[in-house]
Amino acid sequence: MLKKIIGGSISPYKDKQGNLNSTAVSALKKLTLGGIDQWITVRGNNEELPILLFLHGGPGSSQTGVQQKYNTVLEKHYLVVNWDQRGSGKSYSPNIPTESMNINQLLQDAYELVLYLLKRFKKNKVFLMGHSTGAALGLLFAQKYPHLLYAYVGINQPIHREKEEKRSYNFTIQMAQNKNNQKAINQLNNIGFPESGVYRKMDHMVVQRKWLTKFNGVTFKKNAFLININCILSSHLNIKEKLTFMKGFGFSATHLWNELTSLNFFTLVPKIKVPIFFITGKHDRIVFTDLIEEYFHFIKAEEKHLIIFKESGHLACFEEPYKFNQLMINQVLPIYSIRKENKDIK
Repeated sequence: MLKKIIGGSISPYKDKQGNLNSTAVSALKKLTLGGIDQWITVRGNNEELPILLFLHGGPGSSQTGVQQKYNTVLEKHYLVVNWDQRGSGKSYSPNIPTESMNINQLLQDAYELVLYLLKRFKKNKVFLMGHSTGAALGLLFAQKYPHLLYAYVGINQPIHREKEEKRSYNFTIQMAQNKNNQKAINQLNNIGFPESGVYRKMDHMVVQRKWLTKFNGVTFKKNAFLININCILSSHLNIKEKLTFMKGFGFSATHLWNELTSLNFFTLVPKIKVPIFFITGKHDRIVFTDLIEEYFHFIKAEEKHLIIFKESGHLACFEEPYKFNQLMINQVLPIYSIRKENKDIK
């Protein structure tokens, strides 16, 4: 327990009996991506497994700890890579040039990371999955670099950020009125409606998310705090990084929010050349299932799947982890064998 609190490392890979697995991968590594130091963790049963790169949400909220808590079983089937993006978690530094905090730079960082992983583990492609803001980045990456991917998995996929932010605010104040919660009504009226989907201050967005969480628009049945606290408690973060975690979140959100809010995937990504899986929580009020469904029917793709988790909100892969993990193992993973066999035949 003390070692986990001190942090700065990840545990070795062990089987159910607690024995070390000599063929397994369990690594915490610093890389230079886009000219700055950034960190990844890599865990899996052996090096022969296909790579699964996870893009965290936020922006600025490294999810290594929570992903490893709820989705650890995936490490038996994939080499799971968690990346603390520039400005996030272990990759946060106040010295990061603010002008580098933009979507194009994040995409370039991701590209450099994928090339490193392919070379390091002698692979041809990776599986890519992203959650929330990470799913926005992931869909743009899948469009730009389809030749590097077996498939793309978008969890709680943003579609039209301006529209989603406006709907999220309207939902929150409507719930406050329905519950006659005067404190919530006053605070939401004080911050005002997000013009073009953007709040005047980041603190205003924090207020809206606070009440949205209370009104079950972030998680449905599970406690959002008890899920998200695992992000900060992650053993890969040392004590200093745990203490500065929220600074990284604020730094990233401040410099990325306006650009992220301008995204509209109906115009940005009308078609895609890789198999796609959209996984969404029915009760999500940050992004919305009906908008994801509309986009799912709109986008042209060689193979596409939409799965709605009925007991989830915005943290679908952590709220219903068993269902999510089984989907990744039984529906997504077989693409690897199919593509590999087709290549061998050719």
